[in-house]
Amino acid sequence: MAPWLLPVYLVVLTAWPCWLQAQNVRLERCEPAEIQSGVATEIRLHGGGLEEVSLWASFPAEIERIAEGEPLFRISTDYVGPGALRVHSNDGVSNMVYLRVEDGGDSAVASEGKTSAEEAQEIAVPITVEGSSQNLGSHYFRFGARKGEAVILRAEARDSDFDGVLTLRTASGRRLAQADDSQIDGLNPRIHFTAPEEGHYIVELMDSEYRGGKGYQLWIEEPEQNGDALAAAVASPVNSGVVEEYETGEGVPGRHVIGASTGMVRFPLHIKKRVFLTLVAAARKLRSPALPSIRILKESGEMIAESSREVFDEQDMQVWLDAGDYRIEVRDAYGRRGPEMKFELTMHAGTPPFSLSVPGQKDKKQPLADNFLAVPGGVFVVPVQCSRKGFTPEIRLQLESSLACLKLQDRVPDGKESAGFRLRLPSDTVTGTLHTFRVRGVSELEGSSYEARLETKRVLKERDETSNIPESINGLLAVRVMDPPLKVEVTSPGEVVKGDVVKVPVTLNWEEGGRRFSSKVRIVGLPRGIESGEKSLDDKTSSVELELKVGNPEQAELKDVVVEVEIDFHRHPLRIESSPLTLKIRDKS
Repeated sequence: MAPWLLPVYLVVLTAWPCWLQAQNVRLERCEPAEIQSGVATEIRLHGGGLEEVSLWASFPAEIERIAEGEPLFRISTDYVGPGALRVHSNDGVSNMVYLRVEDGGDSAVASEGKTSAEEAQEIAVPITVEGSSQNLGSHYFRFGARKGEAVILRAEARDSDFDGVLTLRTASGRRLAQADDSQIDGLNPRIHFTAPEEGHYIVELMDSEYRGGKGYQLWIEEPEQNGDALAAAVASPVNSGVVEEYETGEGVPGRHVIGASTGMVRFPLHIKKRVFLTLVAAARKLRSPALPSIRILKESGEMIAESSREVFDEQDMQVWLDAGDYRIEVRDAYGRRGPEMKFELTMHAGTPPFSLSVPGQKDKKQPLADNFLAVPGGVFVVPVQCSRKGFTPEIRLQLESSLACLKLQDRVPDGKESAGFRLRLPSDTVTGTLHTFRVRGVSELEGSSYEARLETKRVLKERDETSNIPESINGLLAVRVMDPPLKVEVTSPGEVVKGDVVKVPVTLNWEEGGRRFSSKVRIVGLPRGIESGEKSLDDKTSSVELELKVGNPEQAELKDVVVEVEIDFHRHPLRIESSPLTLKIRDKS
C-alpha cells in the first residue's frame, strides 16, 4: 500500500458506524468452569458480543465487573452445586453456559445416628448432614416447613459406595415420597417437595442394601432464587387433584426376582375408575443385570400395553386403564431368569398425562427459545410444545413471575400440540433489566386435575450433551427489557365500508444512527370478518402499505387495533406496536 493512502484508510476505519460492529450476544464457555463457595473468584467469558454485557447467575451471588469493555467478572457466593451463567446487553440475550461451585469450607452437621422416627434428629433448612449408614436400619431427621414451602432433599456417598434410599413422611408417619435414584443424580436419591401443610416432616435415610458404616452426605436445600426469579418450586410427586384409584396385592410395589421356574413375575391389579398409571420396573439401581419388560393384560388375556421391544434400556410405562381387573407381567427382555435377576416395581397415578417444553434447537448458531426480548409495555410470545399421552382437553397456561404480565393468549386448545403463550410486559418495566419466569400448564379430566411445569432440560441437553444441567434452571425462562429501536406510525383510515379493501400506510421511524433490521409488519386485534395479510421488509425499507379486507363483522367500531412490527433482532424476535387505532365500520348503503 502506498504511504500516502495509509492515513485515509485509518480515517475510514475510525469513522465506521459503531452499530455495524454489533453482533449477536453469545457464550461459548467460562474460565474457570469451577469456582469455590465463599471465595471471590475472577472468571473470563468467551463468546461474541461480550463488550458491554451484564452477567446473570442462576444462584445467589455478588457479581462485579472487573474491567469495562472486557468480559471479566468477579463472583462471590455461598451457594454450593451446579450453576448456570447468562449475559445480556442492548444487543440481546445469550445462551447459558455452566459451571460448578464447590464447597469452600466444612459446614456440615454431624449425624446423631437416630434410629427411630420418634427420636429423629432436629435439623433446620438449609443443611448438610454427614454420617455413616445404620446397619440393618435407617437414620431419621425432622425439619419444619411452612405450607407451600419448597425444598430439595438429596443424598450422596461420602468416600464410600453408599447407595441411599430417601423417604419423606409426615410427622404422623404417612409416606409422602420416596427416592432410590434419579435421572439427575444417577444412583443418588433426590426428592423435590412442596409442603402441603405447615408442620414437621420426617426424613429417613438408609443404604439400599441395609449395609452399615457407609459414609453419606444428606442435603436439604431451598430451591435457588436469583433476583426477581420465583423459587424453583417443583410440585410434590403426586398431583393434588389425583387420587390413587387402583389396588394391588400385598407386596406388589417392592423388590422381586424373575424366578428360574416361570421366567416372569405376575401381579394382580384392580382399577377402581379410569386412571393414567405410571409403572416402573427398575433393576440398574439394584446392581442387577436384568432388563425388565412389562406387559399389562386384561383378565381375559387381552394385552393392553407392553414395553417397546426396540428400546434396550429401562423404560417407564405410562398407560390409561379403565375400571376393571388386570394382571401385570414382568420378564427379562432377553429371557434370562435366576436369583440375580432382581427388579423393583413402583406405580403411581400422579404423573400428568401431558408435558410442556419449548422447541428444540441443536444448531448453536440459532438461539434457543428459552430467552426473549420485549420493550416496556410490549408483547413477547413463548412457543409452547405439548406432548399429550391420550389426553385431549384444553390446557391453561400459567405464569410464575414477579412481573405482572398481562396474558393475551394463554391456552393450548383441545387436542393441539403447540401454542404461543402471548404476554405483555407492564409499561413501567425498566429497560436494561433481565427477568426470569416459569410456565405451568393446568387441566382437568373426569374429576381429576393435572398440572405440569414447562421443562427445558431435554432441549438444553440436546444442545450441549456434555454439560451438567442444573435442575434449578430446568424450565427457567428469561426476558430482557429493551429500548425500542423504532417508532411505528400508522395513517389510520378512520372509517371503512363493508366489502371494501382498504390500504393502511405504515412507516417505521428508526432511531437515528442505530442499526436497522429486517422485519414483518401485521395488524393485530382484528375480529372475525376482517382480514389483513403480513408484509416482510428488509433493513433498507421503512414504509409499507397493509391491505385491510373488510367483510361483514358484527362490530360497528373497532378499538385497540394495533400494527405490530416484529423485528429480526440478532435472530431474536422483538415486537414493537403502534398506538391503538380506532376504526368505524359502516354498511355500503
